[in-house]
Amino acid sequence: MFITNAPRRSYVIADQLNNFGLSKIFYDEIVSSGEITWLSLKKNYERKKCFMIGPPRDFHLVEGLDIEVVEDHSKGVDIIINTGPWGDNDILENYTELLDSLIKFNSLMICSNPDKTVIRGKNFMICAGLLAEYYEKIGGKVIYYGKPHNNIYEFCFKFTKGENKILVIGDSLDNDIKGANIQKLDSLLITDGIHREVNNNKDIDKEKLDDLIKKKKIKPTFVMRKLN
Repeated sequence: MFITNAPRRSYVIADQLNNFGLSKIFYDEIVSSGEITWLSLKKNYERKKCFMIGPPRDFHLVEGLDIEVVEDHSKGVDIIINTGPWGDNDILENYTELLDSLIKFNSLMICSNPDKTVIRGKNFMICAGLLAEYYEKIGGKVIYYGKPHNNIYEFCFKFTKGENKILVIGDSLDNDIKGANIQKLDSLLITDGIHREVNNNKDIDKEKLDDLIKKKKIKPTFVMRKLN
């Protein structure tokens, strides 16, 4: 099963994987934070006025829903759907003025990707979780969908036969491994990703890894540099 914090619906992820040559025969299910966001919107937030923060490719999160998406938020909105920055090179400071204006209306933010940063190529980029964190700091209410929060695991457990046979594999202590810790599941941390600073030229620097684990108080069951 693939579990992803991508703020897109599962069928979109499946199409992307298929284009990469990874067809359905290689996995049983895809569960995305975007999918459980869509399900929650359908159940709880139809007939609401919404402002969206995120690139146009994510706007399918409101497809088939009775939600009014507005471009002008100056008169207030009921909910903010946050899928991430509009541009790949954006920084948090590009959004503080906008978020400061939205907090005045006590609008609920729905964050469809709890990740704060992501690696694309060799570059770190901000994600929806960083915007949501700022919104909370200034007094806003945020509902997160995706790892490490319970909602995505509760959805996944519908497809599993026994939680004791699950191994969570991921490269993020804050999301993948923390989620596994919360659910009391075994986990495998891949260090050749967002925490690649713990690697040396040939292997994993155990001292750096131990320091990072101690700092975050999040512990994987197993560790590998690469999954191969």
